Amino acid sequence: MLHITVDGQPRECAPGTLLEALEALGVTVPALCNDSRMAPVGACRTCIVEVEGCARPVAACTTPLTEGLEVHTRTPLVEAQRRVLLRLLASEYPAEAMARQPDKPFHRALREYGLEGELRGAHRPSLRDDSHPYIHVDMSQCIHCYRCVRICDEVQGQFVWRVWSRGAETRILPDGPNLRESSCVSCGACVDTCPTGALEDRTLLDQGGPERWTRTTCPYCGVGCEMDVGTRGERIVTVRPSREGPSNQGHLCSKGRYAFGFGESPDRVTVPLLRENGGWRRASWDEALGFIAQRLRHLRAVHGPDTVGMLGSARATNEENYLAQKLARVVLGTNNVDCCASAWRRWRTSGPSSPPGRPSAPRNCAGWTRRPSARRRVCTPRMARP
Repeated sequence: MLHITVDGQPRECAPGTLLEALEALGVTVPALCNDSRMAPVGACRTCIVEVEGCARPVAACTTPLTEGLEVHTRTPLVEAQRRVLLRLLASEYPAEAMARQPDKPFHRALREYGLEGELRGAHRPSLRDDSHPYIHVDMSQCIHCYRCVRICDEVQGQFVWRVWSRGAETRILPDGPNLRESSCVSCGACVDTCPTGALEDRTLLDQGGPERWTRTTCPYCGVGCEMDVGTRGERIVTVRPSREGPSNQGHLCSKGRYAFGFGESPDRVTVPLLRENGGWRRASWDEALGFIAQRLRHLRAVHGPDTVGMLGSARATNEENYLAQKLARVVLGTNNVDCCASAWRRWRTSGPSSPPGRPSAPRNCAGWTRRPSARRRVCTPRMARP
């Protein structure tokens, strides 16, 4: 542990950057271009603080923590410079966006520094893109923090968002005529990191923001990615990756991020069904389970145990799949045990068929590193899009 002084108070912190230490201590400073999943760049300068021995304020996100550091986060000079930086960003920002989504990080910073009246921009239709089925784009709200560009490059490895031109003409655009026709794989990382709402889930705009959040595990595959599900009433309106998830570490594939509409599908099977006379009849669980047991006993007695097989599920837990194979081997007396995923995974795991430079199949998302400066493996949800 390192010993530092923050605003006159002695503190102990783990090694890292100064911004990481302030966040761990509960000291809030604006950091519009920072995301712990990416390498710090210090582009926005809103996280500036004064450090004893430095001639001018420094960006907390790029300043390494050292023993004995003395930091001042709210001096008149620091507050004045932050206000100037935020005022410049607000000068071309639409006021309606802040009123519609007041909890965005940029909007909270504007409110903290009393700059609501400085919003003089307007939405420009030429900067909107509604082509994507999941993501709404309105670059009238872009403050050029480059978080969308960097997270697509560093975390997802897809390189969809590009920075075009320079200076006042800078634009952030996808690598296609629009987002739908780009190389986007719908992982939603750019939406998750955007501090303004320039990139937003369409479901949030259509159905409203979530009223509560629930931590759960993605139901699609066996990786076990943790995610936070936002609900409004009885409907799921958004899903966000959990930063604390040990297997996904703040990232999701397209299925985990956006494929949650099946919960409201009108053809979803919600009760047991038995086939009779070429159609389906509703049944109770007891009747359905009894029918299955009776048929398995009949097939085993008449044709032998090797005519029966058991298919596990890639969506089930290891414990559930273990019980399924035990039922097959101990109760039914068959070794015909397989998994439904093996049929479509077999061709993906064959290394020679993969193009050079791309992994054949992501097997362990924990291969990512928390320190963005280190080299990392990249999982590619393109392989498992819904």
